[in-house]
Amino acid sequence: MGVIKIDIRYANGERESALVEGERALIGSASFCDVRLPMDQAAYEHVLIEVHGGTLRAEAKVDSPAATINGMPFAASAIAPDAVLGIGNIRLFVSFLADSVDGPQLKAKKKDESNPIIRVLGLVVFAGMAYYVLADPEAPIEPAPAGAIQLFGDTQATCPQTTTEAALALAQEKVSQAEGKRERLPFDVRQGVAAVPLYDTAIACYEAANHTDEAKEAEGARNSLKRSMSDDFRARRLRLEHMLKVQDYELARKDVVVLQDMTEDRHGDYVDWLASVHKRLYPKKVEE
Repeated sequence: MGVIKIDIRYANGERESALVEGERALIGSASFCDVRLPMDQAAYEHVLIEVHGGTLRAEAKVDSPAATINGMPFAASAIAPDAVLGIGNIRLFVSFLADSVDGPQLKAKKKDESNPIIRVLGLVVFAGMAYYVLADPEAPIEPAPAGAIQLFGDTQATCPQTTTEAALALAQEKVSQAEGKRERLPFDVRQGVAAVPLYDTAIACYEAANHTDEAKEAEGARNSLKRSMSDDFRARRLRLEHMLKVQDYELARKDVVVLQDMTEDRHGDYVDWLASVHKRLYPKKVEE
């Protein structure tokens, strides 16, 4: 299969390396990305790296801020061995390390194949796997239940404080908590979901304290967060359904985990369906 290696160079001189097993690597600021970059430098999903016939190709997932190859913006392009991929102020050097069975590895493989014990163990493992697959009576994964599900409801928050001073203090506290959770969103989508009701309470308390400017500012931050997360939620729902239909379970596994995190405190047919999909994509090991 091989490994995609990405060497990361930050503007402050720091360096990192990431190894992504397989022939696909998603780069962005979201928690589910294979290579996660700071939120102020990269979009939620910024660049998709794929290997086609041994050649690395990059596809830009957003138009702005533009990703570049050797300083030139691109939509989709091959990546030469010496090319520099740019995202924000970050530079990335991408290479693909294909699996190899040459030299000593080939000799070791032949030695293992000639060993009768190894061959017997291989047959036992194969038989066990075949039995597990053939004995599974479950049909292909069922499609998602009909009916739309919204990530955020339309409930109206109220301020629990009755005095102006207490309402203002609580509003400032809730905004601070919401912003802290929003900063952790790239690492855990549940933080972004939890930030929205905090903004709701802050808005209500600012209005109760007659601080309309602060209320509008908090409302703008909340609406921006809700919009970006709702768009991501909808895109993931559609992609998960498509990936299951075409049986691309590698991407489906990532999406179902993120969708479950997003709907952690929700109930209903869709949430139950996500749980069943997760069980199918991440089967538990058979107990001895």
